[in-house]
Amino acid sequence: MIHELQQIFHSITKSLEVLYVIEDIKPCARILVYEDDLNKVIDFLGKKRMHYSISDFKVIKQNIQSEFYSDKSIKVEKDDITKGYFFVYLSKKIETAESAKLMESKNSHKELGLILGYPECCCNFFEMNFNKQDTDLTLKILENSNGYKFLFYTNIAARHFDMSLLSHFPHSFECVPSIKNAQNNLKIIQKYSKELALMLSSLMQSTVIYTLNEGIFLLRKCEKVDDYFVYSDVLTTTKNKLYYLISSNKMLQINGKNNFIINDIKISGPQYGVMVFI
Repeated sequence: MIHELQQIFHSITKSLEVLYVIEDIKPCARILVYEDDLNKVIDFLGKKRMHYSISDFKVIKQNIQSEFYSDKSIKVEKDDITKGYFFVYLSKKIETAESAKLMESKNSHKELGLILGYPECCCNFFEMNFNKQDTDLTLKILENSNGYKFLFYTNIAARHFDMSLLSHFPHSFECVPSIKNAQNNLKIIQKYSKELALMLSSLMQSTVIYTLNEGIFLLRKCEKVDDYFVYSDVLTTTKNKLYYLISSNKMLQINGKNNFIINDIKISGPQYGVMVFI
């Protein structure tokens, strides 16, 4: 099933979103679909007897520094000549799909989140903090969390590499309803592919360096040795000076959730975040 979904949606996270709706653990999904793939997606949903609604606008992705993921985009008219993406709202109930489309059109973020099955605490958090200039709330979530060590279930940074157990921003990395949501999602993945479930769990147990302007870095197989965190390899959204510094040293000191040292170079400030997911 997951392989079939990937053939249609070209993404692990999108495929899993659809799977959760099929398995009745998610009432509705909101999937970004490239316009040339719309007919293929609609045909698939029809075969699965899924209801859907399509946004009355297109989305054009902007400032993509990575082949993996970008939060930045602009809305254009649906008949704009520029190729773009439509949101497809899918559910087993047509009323739910139509309601999701309506809430999106009204910019009713909280109501849309609740329809999509997100925890109310996270919907409130998103509504309070999201704006066109601040579309990625990861550092805000870290600010709202205690310390820098968390369970891997809420590692939404991995979505930049098409890996995630959540489709929403948790209000904190310790959010209990979000953790339960992710655990239920992982059980569904295990039902269809134990290999994918293991790969997801392993990848998400990483140390993350998250920056506003210099990319996102996942430090793999990270272990605490004395005062250092030692890691084996680095996944990155962009290769730059910070990437080469991180990848060439293989160890760092963490002095707080916005403060770390690599090769005696101190890097700190609100534009940086360090998260250890275990």
